[in-house]
Amino acid sequence: MSERLVIVGGVAAGTKAAATARRRSAGVNIVVLQDEADVSYSACGLPYHLAAPDRIPRRKLIARTPEAFRADGIDMRTQHRVDELDVRGGTLKVHDLQTGRSYTEPFDRLLLATGARATRLNVPLAPDAPPAVYLRSIADADHILDVLPGVRKLVIMGGGYIGLEMAEAFSQLGREVALVEMMPHLIPTFAAPMGLAVEDRVRANGVELFMGSRVSGLDKGHVVLENGAHIPADLVLVATGVKPSTDLATSAGIQLGKTGAIAVNSKMQTNLPHIYAAGDCAESHHFVSQRPVWLPLGDVANRHGRVAGTNMAGGQAVFPGVLGTAIFKVFGLAVARTGLGEAEALAAGFHPISQVVEVPSRARYMEESRKLLIHLTADRDTGQVLGCQVTGDDAVDKTVDTMAAALRGNLTVDDLADLDLAYAPPFSPVAAPVQVAGEVLKKHVRGDEPITQLT
Repeated sequence: MSERLVIVGGVAAGTKAAATARRRSAGVNIVVLQDEADVSYSACGLPYHLAAPDRIPRRKLIARTPEAFRADGIDMRTQHRVDELDVRGGTLKVHDLQTGRSYTEPFDRLLLATGARATRLNVPLAPDAPPAVYLRSIADADHILDVLPGVRKLVIMGGGYIGLEMAEAFSQLGREVALVEMMPHLIPTFAAPMGLAVEDRVRANGVELFMGSRVSGLDKGHVVLENGAHIPADLVLVATGVKPSTDLATSAGIQLGKTGAIAVNSKMQTNLPHIYAAGDCAESHHFVSQRPVWLPLGDVANRHGRVAGTNMAGGQAVFPGVLGTAIFKVFGLAVARTGLGEAEALAAGFHPISQVVEVPSRARYMEESRKLLIHLTADRDTGQVLGCQVTGDDAVDKTVDTMAAALRGNLTVDDLADLDLAYAPPFSPVAAPVQVAGEVLKKHVRGDEPITQLT
């Protein structure tokens, strides 16, 4: 009798695992249980869909339909919620949200790809307070588009990736936008100079910022801050972070890691070898810190799913780890990072040293050249490159990707300065940005020059 592989979750990691397992083995039974009506869609594309639904229609976000999975022999069940996991009995209690029927689903191997959920609003709400919305699913995007016609003023809570992308989206739609961030700077996981560059760009595009501010409640037509300020609002987008969805795992005795996500080994197995976890609900191993991290990123989820699907179908794939490489754009300004920030490096046991350098993206006399701001971190003792953050209007992606490759290769600042990279004036200065950053920090590692910081 064929093995029965059951996957809980059908967006990124879950569908990647299902497709991978099917390609590896035509004989296994594969069931995917997804509590939403849609599967295999780009959650990362939702802000761009909302900003221009005619140019990026909903259907373009969906990579594969349920029918396409079924045509490949995958039993794709949408609007099926898993309520209980019986580890000893090897079964799931499933609720069909369309019919109201509950049933038991057996499994031989199980993948938890339950994702992450938005941090919910937890402040007093007046009866006539403006509605609060979230953006985690394609259904959330549908709801926002439904209510948006009656909205003129929006308040966004949270100055991270989603909050900033949606500030741009709403601005493009002609709405008045205010953004509240509890930390002193936007993108608080980045170094202060990066956050300041983003703040300048966001303010220049008409978004009102309330930095170092906390929301204390929602009143009629307003968001109320702890300092007593009232911000007019017809709608509030809550983008204050996400948490791994681990309720099913914890109720069944599956171990969580120190990050609060499900602990897994390099094969994506939990502490129960026949149960796997992947995507935004699972931890990853960090190349540089050599510690578990939780990185709810779309590309990481897909890589998790590929490894889990291979191994569930009898393969021997290994997930090599992550660097935390990420990039986003707000009002034309690209912002990216890879590796560890200075505080993270210190917590991991390194002796970090950092420097901010400002360099042109191409030869200075080229019309397309733009300013790049690079924050490079290395170990003071060894010169090993530990992390990099980049902002600018040009060449940010190739700069951070080059740095990611440098981190993967355990390069030092000396190695960065000596890299043999492509040069022509339309593409790069004669000394590429990563080379300049490496050369500057190399002098500080050696103690030849004092550290200077852009503030």
